[in-house]
Amino acid sequence: MDSAACCPGSQRGRIKMNGSKGIAVLVACGMACGASAAISNVASYVDAPRTYNDFGGSNLVFQSNYSPSNGSLIIQENNYGAGGFANRHMTWLGDAGNNKEDFNYGDGWDISMTMQVNAADSVGQVEAGFQFDLFGFGLFGVLTGNGEIAAFGSVMPFFTFGTGLYNVGDELMLRMIHRPGDGENSGGAASTMEYMYNNLTTGSGWVSSGEIDFTTTEGGIPSSFNMYVGVGAQINQPDPTLGNVDISFSNIAIPAPASLALMGLGGLVATRRRR
Repeated sequence: MDSAACCPGSQRGRIKMNGSKGIAVLVACGMACGASAAISNVASYVDAPRTYNDFGGSNLVFQSNYSPSNGSLIIQENNYGAGGFANRHMTWLGDAGNNKEDFNYGDGWDISMTMQVNAADSVGQVEAGFQFDLFGFGLFGVLTGNGEIAAFGSVMPFFTFGTGLYNVGDELMLRMIHRPGDGENSGGAASTMEYMYNNLTTGSGWVSSGEIDFTTTEGGIPSSFNMYVGVGAQINQPDPTLGNVDISFSNIAIPAPASLALMGLGGLVATRRRR
């Protein structure tokens, strides 16, 4: 399905939306673009702490709590000791059997969360946010070294909102919408990703990337490979003794497609009434 046809007048390119008006429209458009079998199957988190474990002797607190509308993950780490370059800790969306859920070309989704890097002391950089795993890891989130908010890696479309947008301690909402395209390998309209953030501390309001086309050969997420989605963080070059990080992810929301469709329609009606 062509995402532009699904959401007439949708914007490709960066837009900024303040208040609930823009969000209501985005919810409605995102949910109109097709239900997702993968999203319907999500019923757990599959924890993967120390996926990168260059500092195997560190003191790590890793605690996840699954909920379809208010999930959470806490990562606290210090006393790294001697090591190499980085530790990476993640939890993946899983099914009822605690297996990682595979997301394919036709799986639309609208996932959001709130995150806060409470501490990033004496580390080269913390890269925290949504995680992707296909042909290498990807991230949509923050880089504390320069305050950048960006999406990169894996098969996901690259986008950067720019640097200087996030400071350690800021409370940040992240949201991403995947809209399937005309069909895998069809040569038609590609699938799109839309990345959004709202820095609650600085009062940025919601800022959107607009819909960004996938550039894969398939025109979207390849269904012949396993693609995983989750949340987590990579801690680069921590000081052996002074390195200390504290990261919280909360309000991780993965609504069922039917619930999201109802929310979207209701939001659209409310928006139209305000005009």
